[in-house]
Amino acid sequence: MTAFSVLDQGPRRAGTGSAELLQEATRLAVHVEELGFSRYWVAEHHAQAAVGISAPEIVIAHLAARTTRLRIGAGGMLLPNHSPLHVAEQFQTLEALHPGRIDLGIGRSTGTEHGPTAAVLQRSSLAPEVFNGQLAQLLAFGGRTPLPEGHELAGVRAVPRDVPLPQVFLLGGSPASAGTAARLGLGYGYLAAYQNPVNAFTALRRYREQFVPAHEGARPWAILALTVVVGRDDRHADELATPWRLALAQHATGNPSPLLPVDQALAYRPTPAEQVAQRTPPLNDLRSEVVGGPATVAAKLKAFVAESGADEVMVVANTYDPQDRRESYSRLAELAGLDRG
Repeated sequence: MTAFSVLDQGPRRAGTGSAELLQEATRLAVHVEELGFSRYWVAEHHAQAAVGISAPEIVIAHLAARTTRLRIGAGGMLLPNHSPLHVAEQFQTLEALHPGRIDLGIGRSTGTEHGPTAAVLQRSSLAPEVFNGQLAQLLAFGGRTPLPEGHELAGVRAVPRDVPLPQVFLLGGSPASAGTAARLGLGYGYLAAYQNPVNAFTALRRYREQFVPAHEGARPWAILALTVVVGRDDRHADELATPWRLALAQHATGNPSPLLPVDQALAYRPTPAEQVAQRTPPLNDLRSEVVGGPATVAAKLKAFVAESGADEVMVVANTYDPQDRRESYSRLAELAGLDRG
């Protein structure tokens, strides 16, 4: 049976503050645990108008303390912003506090736009070879994969030393990342948002074909991350998705704004620049978006899982109203037949 999990990007509503956003994350984590979802991951973003979680490691500790079964993790920690040793120590500490319930998803972006915030955050180049070096250090500091003999950092170990680094996933949005995850024997998560879903299918198949077990008994674990909004019917779901679609267009045109209520988003008249953004890739490519009533969503998810071979589907639903978001996940749990026990 395909596992289902939740990615929380911390959607920010117009007229509300960060404290309410974080309180809603707690309510949602408790809710989806009761529904039978497998994981709850929080994303890292900085200086963004429509999403607002900037310190996932702190939110993870808070959520893990308020749930009992749900695996809690980062989707992801953006390694260019952090010291690999510090990330290893943070997540080994979390693993010590919540054994067997922590995941570490690693990403290569900065979680913000180019500019002053990116300049402050970014500790190193975003070049693939630099990121791969940072990833190798993280795995070595956590005792997973040793650095080459004679490497100046070969003796560095994360503390606590007697606690393992939790399960590590490499996160990607292009097929190129699949080979790296496979070569290192890591889990792999592909965010198939606003692009041709064939890219995701190709990446997940490549990952499985090239997977090299990091230890005896290790097996590949492929996660397909999708925008999923389940409404009462197709029209209702499309309305719920409108505020996020509008926020993306506003962000793309340099006018970032938090999510508007559904009625305001439906009545909003996009500027000429926003209209162009909505017609121009990638924002107008909704082939990977799963939005509809239960029957529509069930059919599309079934097709995506069959094509990708995903072990797990991780869903994100950035609706304006938190209650709409909880109800969307409730409908998804029902159509997916999740076990509430």
